[in-house]
Amino acid sequence: MLTRGLSILLAGLLFSAAIAKTARAAAPTPLPPTIATAISAAYANQCSMLKNTDIDGYSKTLTNRWIESEPNGTKTTKAQAIGAIKQQIAMMGLTVTDCAATISGGSVSADGNTVTVNVEQSADGTVASQNGTSPIQISATENDVWVKRGATWLQSSSTVLKNTIMLNGQVVQQNGSR
Repeated sequence: MLTRGLSILLAGLLFSAAIAKTARAAAPTPLPPTIATAISAAYANQCSMLKNTDIDGYSKTLTNRWIESEPNGTKTTKAQAIGAIKQQIAMMGLTVTDCAATISGGSVSADGNTVTVNVEQSADGTVASQNGTSPIQISATENDVWVKRGATWLQSSSTVLKNTIMLNGQVVQQNGSR
């Protein structure tokens, strides 16, 4: 039922980074407030683009060498993920209606230009079905790396520690440690 492309699409929705309407820094290792605010804003920007189906804009929030590592060891490049997202939005009729990211700490490089964050992400939306649309919920725990380029923060990698995809309230994919 779910193709590999849909898995990449759904992972793409999560890398992300990608996603925030609310994000906050919290213990155990809080980020400096200015950096936490900047990274939270970057996730919110990604979410806005996904909700507006602006995948080209979303792509610009990632470095050219962005890579995602999944719990099963699979690696996905930026080009693979963006291509799959575009294809699956067209094929599956996916819409993102809500998304969020909560930063639970992280670390900052000595020069302040690289940040690794622990983040819980979620996305809600719909996909086309025989009966019109079906609800889809995606949640993930990740370690994301962001790099500062001038005044802009770009996501350079995402390591998915666990993710769950639910369709019509039923788990259809679950990876990583629980």
